[in-house]
Amino acid sequence: MNSTSSLRPLYTFPGWVVKDINLNSEIAVVKIRKNNKYNLKCPACSKGKPKENRRIWQTVRDLPLGPATTVMIHYEAIQVRCKHCGSISTILPPEIDRNAKATKRLMNYVSEMCRYMPANKVPEFIPISESTARRWDKRVLMGKIPEPDLDSLRILLVDEKAIGKHHNYLTVVINGDTGEVLHLAEGKKKESLSAFFQKLTAKQIESIEAVGIDRSGSYKSAIKEYLPNASIVFDKFHLIANCHKAVDDVRRNEWKKADQNDKAVIKGQRFNLLKNKENLKDSQKDSLAILLKLNESLFEAYLLKDALKQIWNYRYAKAAENYLERWIAWANESRLLPFVKFAKGLSKDRYEILSYIKHRVTSGKIEAFNATIARIIRRACGYGDLEYLYLKIRQEALISPQT
Repeated sequence: MNSTSSLRPLYTFPGWVVKDINLNSEIAVVKIRKNNKYNLKCPACSKGKPKENRRIWQTVRDLPLGPATTVMIHYEAIQVRCKHCGSISTILPPEIDRNAKATKRLMNYVSEMCRYMPANKVPEFIPISESTARRWDKRVLMGKIPEPDLDSLRILLVDEKAIGKHHNYLTVVINGDTGEVLHLAEGKKKESLSAFFQKLTAKQIESIEAVGIDRSGSYKSAIKEYLPNASIVFDKFHLIANCHKAVDDVRRNEWKKADQNDKAVIKGQRFNLLKNKENLKDSQKDSLAILLKLNESLFEAYLLKDALKQIWNYRYAKAAENYLERWIAWANESRLLPFVKFAKGLSKDRYEILSYIKHRVTSGKIEAFNATIARIIRRACGYGDLEYLYLKIRQEALISPQT
């Protein structure tokens, strides 16, 4: 093994000096000791001049050095007793994490790797286990990711996110103005959202004007209980998706009743019926035109689908309400059972639907961030630690805020 002095600046931490460096192609061992020019200070109170009890040589991992992926720092841990505060402490070099058996810079490096690759890939570059990579990443994020800003909230967006094959869900709350992730809880029940509201002060609750959700009764119940003065806005994209389901139910019913010739016309038309007309190719427009001319029920369903979207173009609540009443009447007159049922739900939820006219709240930000959550979970092959997942999600949101 060859000793080299040119590497000493890399390991000269404040108050500590390099004693020796031994390096070969696979491993490097660096010995450092306390610089006797500096007096010892109590880590607990920083005031007294503690009395030294003993010194113990300990070892931690550090960043790779060239081809040497394993770098060990051998240092003196100094146990002291402070006469001023009476505490017994151990003094370590400032770069050493006393709980992780690693330098802070190595832990930060591993955490950065975990942002761009699965934790199970980290051992291919750093000689540590996958579980250690996750543990270090979580520790770094806990110290780096700030608590969410719960002051001056105006708009909240709430949605559930499926995270497993067995119907495991998360409730996600974000700031509708900034896109900051504020809350993550297991499940999609009232309690999952109530836990967030219980963290808010009376002043923070008072500032919230509106909450955008889908038509989930459990979320609605929690909002009414904790935010009695806030408007509930049912997301228009969820409502359009519900309308699309009604169109598809009509298509299925018509398929069942059709003879072979008519089935040939209906076949393959599902997406043509649901897409916006401007997004269809010429051949799809021609095929759809033949279908709508042939089948009156699907023609009515198609017209109702397009007409519903006009509600959200209104600027005045009363005009929007009048139009919604007309649309509900059209749906009932069609006698298409999927639309009659859908219209009944719209009539019951008219207040939450029309709240959009005042607040213009949609789930766009949270739906976009759902893709980020899915990517984080997929990269990690799932998460058993909800606190860690929340930190990873907040990390991504703070680095790449939603617009």
